[in-house]
Amino acid sequence: MSLFRLGLLATLTTAPLAVSADIIGLYGGTGIWQSSPSGTLGNTGISLENTLNFDQENSNYLFIALEHPIPLLPNLRLARTDLEWAGQGTVPAGTRLDEVVFPIEQSVTADLDLSHTEITLYYEVLDNVVDLDLGLTARIFDGEASLIGAAQQERVELDAVVPMLYGKAGIDMPFSGLSAAVSGNWINVDEFHLIDWSAQLNYDFSIAPTLEAGLSIGYRSMLIEIDDQDELQSDAEFDGLFVGLRLLF
Repeated sequence: MSLFRLGLLATLTTAPLAVSADIIGLYGGTGIWQSSPSGTLGNTGISLENTLNFDQENSNYLFIALEHPIPLLPNLRLARTDLEWAGQGTVPAGTRLDEVVFPIEQSVTADLDLSHTEITLYYEVLDNVVDLDLGLTARIFDGEASLIGAAQQERVELDAVVPMLYGKAGIDMPFSGLSAAVSGNWINVDEFHLIDWSAQLNYDFSIAPTLEAGLSIGYRSMLIEIDDQDELQSDAEFDGLFVGLRLLF
């Protein structure tokens, strides 16, 4: 059963506002996000913290982006985040993750995988001391949720392509190597709402004539709300601090 009902494919047209990069730029990075789950999952509102005992996990992420000076052609950013939690707990009689009813109280092993890949096309609307990027992201989920008990079990594939609005705003602090940025992806369609945003502080320094390295520290939050009786329901947030390393060519 598909996780999401989506009716949005193209929602943003920024080409008339776009400005282009002065030169071709390539940058990428990787890091660790200390993601803590809270809220509920499933059609009977199973608590991720109190019932399934999910805890903070170190989640790996990586990204690469290409910016270029060609007018009207969007820049490209690819990203991958691995998000997995596992726990054990006792669910009451009548518990439903999706379609299967657990008729008696029982101990279960639970797993949740919200790993995803992102393909983002964006334009640099501002590119100076103040930066502003606008675009569209296709987020590809390829995980699953499962409850495994002695009497019943259920696995739900969380595979969907979710189109989202993308934005990033930042400010550079000249001659210091410091910069700050806020970025996010967002969609709100019918009973489905997803917002994933982050704020970070960066410090960049030169390690070669054409190569810079950077350190990042920040906070990221991903909120997923699904209120549809025909879908796997959710009212959950995953948030925490992250640290990363990036290279800029």
